[in-house]
Amino acid sequence: GGGFVAAGRNLNTSPRNFAGNFEVDRELRRGMVIRASYLYSQTRDLYLVTPVSGVPGRSSLLGLANTGGSRYNEFETTLHYRPNERSELNVSYVQSQARGDLNTLSDVFVPLEQPVIRPDFTGTLAQDVPNRVIGWGAFALPWNFTVSPVVDVHSGLPDSDLDASQNYAGTPNGQRFPEFFSLDLKIYREFPLHLPFLGNLKNRKIRFGVYSLNVTDHANALEVYNNVSSPYFGHFAGFQHRVNGLVIDVVN
Repeated sequence: GGGFVAAGRNLNTSPRNFAGNFEVDRELRRGMVIRASYLYSQTRDLYLVTPVSGVPGRSSLLGLANTGGSRYNEFETTLHYRPNERSELNVSYVQSQARGDLNTLSDVFVPLEQPVIRPDFTGTLAQDVPNRVIGWGAFALPWNFTVSPVVDVHSGLPDSDLDASQNYAGTPNGQRFPEFFSLDLKIYREFPLHLPFLGNLKNRKIRFGVYSLNVTDHANALEVYNNVSSPYFGHFAGFQHRVNGLVIDVVN
């Protein structure tokens, strides 16, 4: 149709969010701290876009109503260990859930200029990651070198199967991408800056090194053939590959 038709009341009400978190820290021994935290977030009055069928022989319409909502809850446990001044290790596990209406105005119109408008469903949101483990740190090497790894392992992002007419073929966001795994590595050495004309920078250091993202070249897919009528249905594509580069930074 030519635009939106009001399908709800109080459309001048802005979406609102309530969030709260609780955190407990405990020192297990010198240099080792464990942290447990819980986060809850709820949003209501989100604007939803819904197709409204017109009378026979007339154009259909798009309904706009601020009746949508979403909620997110997260439990996180993090272990921080610092054995000496140049080394530290952090390991974090996050369990979370994100659910809400799928036809919010920003989700439908921001990613695509001419999106396919399907009926609204309440279910798993596209950014839902139930389980995630992240490890990162910095470790001293001989000759004043430092190695800094980052490991990220988490559940695959949700995805929906579609039919030839781009309608949901099954539960919206009922499928998932394969498990994500990435190992990033940085090796560097710092040198003091002894140049008087640098002013405030004369007491800082310059860092030289190399880095590699996705060292193992793990096949983390970005896209999937989700049309059930496609001969490639279920095949993944657009894989992330290893990226190497140089590290040049000025640090304190």
